[in-house]
Amino acid sequence: MSKYKINITTNKYLFLDIDGVMNSFDDYNINGKEFKENIHNLTFLLSKRQISLLNKIVEKYHPKIILSSYWRNRYSLKEIQNKFEKAGFKGKINGITPSFGGEHEDRWQQIEHYIQDNDVSEYIILDDSPLDRKNTKIPNWIRTDSYHGLDLKHLKEIDKIWEK
Repeated sequence: MSKYKINITTNKYLFLDIDGVMNSFDDYNINGKEFKENIHNLTFLLSKRQISLLNKIVEKYHPKIILSSYWRNRYSLKEIQNKFEKAGFKGKINGITPSFGGEHEDRWQQIEHYIQDNDVSEYIILDDSPLDRKNTKIPNWIRTDSYHGLDLKHLKEIDKIWEK
């Protein structure tokens, strides 16, 4: 194995939430209501199990990872990358979605804005929350369970989308 990273150009984008995807409420040892009430006092956690699954996605598809999580507004991209690497992540966080509107209620509009501004055609969204106020079925949105996070079944869903 080469000690140099291979730069692979890809047209695939993975819009990534953290809480409920890269961890679960169980990792915080609190329920969803307590999480929402205390979010300003928490530091985000990353589960090694979910990091391992994210590494599999990166190794197989080499997507550009765009953070859509609330945490993009509390930490710099460099700080987030460092936290991911400390947890064992082997890839790179390539960017963040714009911040406007409601953090969860307008997430689809934030992602859609990024897609349009960057001419994105192949994407997947990993998020545990509804992406807009109407709970619209968004294309290529894979919804995780807040109490469990990213799982093998979600990797199979990614395969169905990106192996067409």
